Amino acid sequence: MPLPAAYAQWQSSARRLLEPLAALMRPGHASLVITGPASDHDAQADRLESFARPLLLAAHYLQTAPEAPAPRGPPRESRDLTGPASPPSSVGQALRLPSSPSTPTESPAAFRTRLAAWFRAGLVIGSDPASPHYWGPDANYHQHHVEIGLLCIGLSLAPRDLWDPLSQSEKDQVARWLGSARGNGIVNNNHYFMGVHILEFLGAHGYARRTDRPIIEEFLNRLELMHRGGGWFEDGINQAYDHYNAYAFHFYGLMWARLYGARDAASRTRAQRWREWARPFVHDYQHFFAASGEHPAFGRSICYRFNCLNVFGMTLAENCCDLSPGMLRRLCTRNLDFFLSKPAIFQEQGCLTIGWTDRFEGLMEVYSCSASPYWAAKGFAPLLLPPTHPFWTAPEEPLPSERGDHAHVIKAAGLVVRSTAGAVEIINAGSQVSNLMLRYGAWKWSKTAYRTGVSFTCAFPHQTNWSVDSALTLRLDDGTVYGRHSTVAIEMDEHHVLYSTNLGFKTNQANTGVETAVWWNAGWILQLHTYEARQPVTLRVGGYALPLPDEHVLRSDPGSILSAWSGDERGTVLQPLSPSLIATEWDTRLDDTKPRAHVAAPFHATPVARSARVTGPGVIATLAWAGTDRAESAPWKIVSLAAGHWKLSHPKLGPWEISHWSLPALS
Repeated sequence: MPLPAAYAQWQSSARRLLEPLAALMRPGHASLVITGPASDHDAQADRLESFARPLLLAAHYLQTAPEAPAPRGPPRESRDLTGPASPPSSVGQALRLPSSPSTPTESPAAFRTRLAAWFRAGLVIGSDPASPHYWGPDANYHQHHVEIGLLCIGLSLAPRDLWDPLSQSEKDQVARWLGSARGNGIVNNNHYFMGVHILEFLGAHGYARRTDRPIIEEFLNRLELMHRGGGWFEDGINQAYDHYNAYAFHFYGLMWARLYGARDAASRTRAQRWREWARPFVHDYQHFFAASGEHPAFGRSICYRFNCLNVFGMTLAENCCDLSPGMLRRLCTRNLDFFLSKPAIFQEQGCLTIGWTDRFEGLMEVYSCSASPYWAAKGFAPLLLPPTHPFWTAPEEPLPSERGDHAHVIKAAGLVVRSTAGAVEIINAGSQVSNLMLRYGAWKWSKTAYRTGVSFTCAFPHQTNWSVDSALTLRLDDGTVYGRHSTVAIEMDEHHVLYSTNLGFKTNQANTGVETAVWWNAGWILQLHTYEARQPVTLRVGGYALPLPDEHVLRSDPGSILSAWSGDERGTVLQPLSPSLIATEWDTRLDDTKPRAHVAAPFHATPVARSARVTGPGVIATLAWAGTDRAESAPWKIVSLAAGHWKLSHPKLGPWEISHWSLPALS
C-alpha cells in the first residue's frame, strides 16, 4: 500500500537533509567536518555534537516505513515565503530543498544501510579510549552530557539499525563510555533530562546500578519544580519562558513517557502528568505560527529553527493532544517549508547554517558550533507517527492565525500571542533576562514585542549592549546602554499588558524603574513607559526593525513621524505621542561599514524617538506599526489624551478608545 503523500514528503525531506551529511562521512572517523564556527566548549565537544545531532536526524529517518523504490527526479525549484502571501497547502508544493550532493540513483535501502553502518561504526570508534578519534569522557558541566543524552534518545528510536547489530563487547564498551556521565554536575535547567535519559537507557539495556533509580527520580522531581502552570516551564537558572518549552521540556518529557513511562505504577503516574502538562501547552503553542508558517524569533537557540515542531508530533504520538490532526499537519508542514524553501539556510557543503532565514553567525550563542543547527532534527518527531495516523491523512484545516485577528493570553509565561493580518506577535510581559543570559544577548528576551516577518536586531558585544528596536533603552552619560532586565507581569488580557521592570545593572548602581503598559490594534502597538530615572539618562524607544535584503529603502526625513518602506512594500512606522520625546532618528545598517545586526536580513532600518537628558519621573508614549498595508500605516489623529482615558482616530481603523488607570494626561 503506498505511503500517504504527506508522510512520503516529510520522509524525503529528512533524507535530503541527511544526504549532505552522508557525503562528509569518512570511514574510520567518529565526527563530521561541518564548515562553520567553533563553540566555547572544546574541540571534543564540537566533534561529538557533529556526530550526535545528525544521528538523531538519522534515527527519525531510519525508523520510518520503507520508501517505494522509485527513482528520484531532479531537485525542485525553491521558493521564498517571506512575503505576506500564505504558501500553498498542497503537499506536492511543500518542503523544497536544494539539490543533493549524494548520488541520486542510490536506492532508499542502500542509503539506509550506509547511513546506519557509519553511525554504528562511529559509535564504537568514538567510545574507544584507545582510538585516536575517542570523544573523551563526560565531565562536570561538560557539553558531552547533553550530546550523550541525545545519543541515548537516538539509539532508542532506531535500535534495529543503530544498537541491536552491535556485538556484546561493542555494547559493553559504549555503555562504559555512556556511564562516564554518572555523578557529574549538570546545569540547573532542562539539562537534567539528559541525566535521566542516559541512566534510563543504561538500565533498559542491562547496565543499571543501584544508585541510578534514585538519581533519575531526583532529576525528574527537579524538572517538575520548574513547571509554572498550564504546561509552561521556567528554564531553571535561565529564568526564561521561550521556545525551549517546546525545544526541550516537552520533547524530553514526552520522550521519557514514551520510552520509560510504563515501568511501574509510579512511572505511569508521572508519565501521565507530563502528558497532561503537554495538552494545554500545545493549545497555547498553536497560536505561535503565522499563516506563512513562520514562528517569532524569540529567546535563545533560534538557529534550531523547526525544532519547535517536535511537540506536536510528540503529543499526537502520546495521545495527549486535543487539536485537529489536519490543522497540525498544515502548521508543521508550513513551518518546515518556511525554512527549507530558503536556499540561504544551507552552507557550501549543503549543511544547515547557523542563522534564522539565512546564514548569520552573529546571533549564535557561545555554546553553539557548526553542527548545532541539527538540533532541528527533533522537528521530525511527526515521523514517529505511523503512516496510517490521521496526521498524515486528515483534511487540512486553517491555522488560528488564518482565522482572523485575535489575542491569546498565557498568564503562566507572562506572554500574549496575537495574530494580525496573518502575522503573529509575542507581547512579552513576563520572560526575563537573567544575569546568566546576558552572555547570550539580552535582546533575545528584552523587547516589548517579537513579530513574524519583522524579527529583531542584535547588539554587540552581547554582554554590554541592548538593541533599540521594539524596546525602551537608556544611555548613561558615559555612553553605557542598558535595557530591560528582570520583569514581573502585573496585568494581562486580550487587549493589553502591564509589567514592571528596570533598566540598569549592579555596576555603578544604574537604576531606572519602569512600568510599561502595551495595547494593540491591527498592526499597531501603543507603548506607555512610566519611568523614574535615579541617575541622569537619555531614553530611546524604537519601532520595528524593518529587514532589508539590500541597501535600498525609502525613508522619511527625521520629523514628528518616521516611516520606512522596502522595495517589496513592507513598512515600519513610529509615531511619538509624549512631549518628552524631543527628537527622532534612525538606527540603520545600509552598507558594509557596520557589522550586520538584523536576525532575518543583511540590512535594516529602525525608527527611533529620543528624550532629552532626564532625571526623576516621567512618561514616554509611542505608537509603532509594521506590515504591508499602506492605508493601515497612516498616522493616528489624537482626539484626546486625558488622564485615564485616551481617544485616537484612524482613517482606516476608525476610533480607538483606551481607559486605564495608568494613562496620564498629555498635551
